[in-house]
Amino acid sequence: MLIVNGRSFYTGLSMAAGFGVVLVLLFLPIVRGRTPLAAADDLFNSVAKQSSYFIPELRKHASAHRGMLLDMRLTLPDADAAAKAAEVLGADGIEASATGAVVALRGDLGHLLGAALEDADEMFGNRAGAAGGGHGLGAREAMFARWQALKQMSRQLRTANEFEKASAVEEVITKGLEVSYNFYGITPSPGSAHAGVLGMALVFYLLYTVWWGYAIMWLSDGIGLQMKASGRREH
Repeated sequence: MLIVNGRSFYTGLSMAAGFGVVLVLLFLPIVRGRTPLAAADDLFNSVAKQSSYFIPELRKHASAHRGMLLDMRLTLPDADAAAKAAEVLGADGIEASATGAVVALRGDLGHLLGAALEDADEMFGNRAGAAGGGHGLGAREAMFARWQALKQMSRQLRTANEFEKASAVEEVITKGLEVSYNFYGITPSPGSAHAGVLGMALVFYLLYTVWWGYAIMWLSDGIGLQMKASGRREH
């Protein structure tokens, strides 16, 4: 390898070596037995969970659909999924039975959505026993079974042009069930309580990115690589 500019090359090499040392440290368990990346991920998830609690608002929307009758047959991926969905919906007071991969259900939409949100609230609060115990399933298993049923329900409602009902179901799915399932086990925490740490993490990310960019720039300059405008061609 030909070094054209020794000063630039060794400056870039030193910066690249320093970048590598920090990168290794990010994957070592040096923060109370956890890696800095895992600790940062836990913090960001905790702050994100705190700002993702929409269940009280969703309950109000769900109550507006009391009295709207559902009478549907949902085709789920397999017989096991159908049996679990029927068990969960039946425990909520909805008439539900499974035949093969098909769930036949009949009941009040507002009641169904309200029951879904009750379980979502328990799961959001990391109360595993309350979230799954009423259905004889684990918290995640019960919530996934409900999610499968409601997803299929929203598709069929849209196909039937019942857009108001479909939108209500989809809102409960995205802002209630999925949020609770994804953040299950994480303790929520306000961002204001970690403003200093979050600010430092952002500054570190920006500086670390720029650091690598300058290392590449100096190394390239050291071996004579330069960016030049392409020559103009005459036709």
